[in-house]
Amino acid sequence: MVDAIFNGLLVGSSGYALSLVAPAKHPFLFTACAVGLYHGVFGLYANIIEGRSNSQKSLDPPSAEDSFMRKAQHITQCCVDIMTVPLINIDLYMLSEQSSSLALGHALFVVPLVFDLTFKIFDNEDGEDSATETLKELSILGNVVSLVFLSVNENNLIYGLMAMSALLAQFGSNVMENMLRGSGANIALMGYSLLLSLIPEAIAKS
Repeated sequence: MVDAIFNGLLVGSSGYALSLVAPAKHPFLFTACAVGLYHGVFGLYANIIEGRSNSQKSLDPPSAEDSFMRKAQHITQCCVDIMTVPLINIDLYMLSEQSSSLALGHALFVVPLVFDLTFKIFDNEDGEDSATETLKELSILGNVVSLVFLSVNENNLIYGLMAMSALLAQFGSNVMENMLRGSGANIALMGYSLLLSLIPEAIAKS
């Protein structure tokens, strides 16, 4: 039930941002919101399936549907983790008069996404490849630092709040998971919800 609330929060914030972002004018921001919406909707669906399975209290081994849901959740989580901040950075950098030339450089961060997706699609285990995970974390950290730089360069507080939200979603969730097992995923959902909800304000202030 708690997981469904946080997934619903992500659906609401990303849907709100989608309704205010013009896809023709801000295609990368629109795509970032769409990725967040898809992840939230899929998370809600997974919560429904999980709740149904728990209510049946079956002792049978995991079904093919359960295995598919776990793998699909790994994939959507990977897309949200790696795609969201780089896509936001591309559009925000393009809006900047001083730093617009650096905008498309953030597209290079698609490389760790390809590695991570390939690992998750073709590997049957639930574990993480350490090299791939490190590459993903460096990519995320690099994009957050880039957003902080843009915030300082443009003297834009909203950009700074977005960077803090991204840090909360990725690294704050890891800290909380170590402190209270099972809370990390919800902290990540909260961070991404805040990040996406700030997008319309960021456009208005740019």
